[in-house]
Amino acid sequence: MSAPSHASELATIARKTDETVREARARLVSAVRAAHRAGMTQTEIANQIGRSQPEVSRLLRFHGTTPLARRLREHRTEVINCIKEAGGSHVRVFGSVASGAEHEGSDIDLLFHMDRVMSLMELAQLEARLEGILGTGVDVVPDSAIAPYMRDRVLQQAVPL
Repeated sequence: MSAPSHASELATIARKTDETVREARARLVSAVRAAHRAGMTQTEIANQIGRSQPEVSRLLRFHGTTPLARRLREHRTEVINCIKEAGGSHVRVFGSVASGAEHEGSDIDLLFHMDRVMSLMELAQLEARLEGILGTGVDVVPDSAIAPYMRDRVLQQAVPL
């Protein structure tokens, strides 16, 4: 085998291996998140998959790689603190940014828990603050306000920030 041919074959093998690793990690993340949604604790999941609890915690968090997802990850702490200051907790991302299907015109959809009902004015102010932090459109949805016909889909998509 000549050097150029060998180099080309090596590059092809490396690309295919990288793709296989990405696919395997995506399957693991999906399975871990499904187990967590089904009620398994992080410790139970860790014991089942032979990983540490801190690694399971990392697998449960948002790891998006699209431009808006990277922006959200970069400002994760600010976003969580902003929602916390408004009285919210358990911040999750859903929609096109969470699924990796963002496109031109996509915004960032954030789901969070509130112990009280927020007024429309409070929601608008929170969205404006988050848009200032993220530099893009943001939709915020308290988990108690999810439309019944969308609830299962949104909760299934939602990934902890």
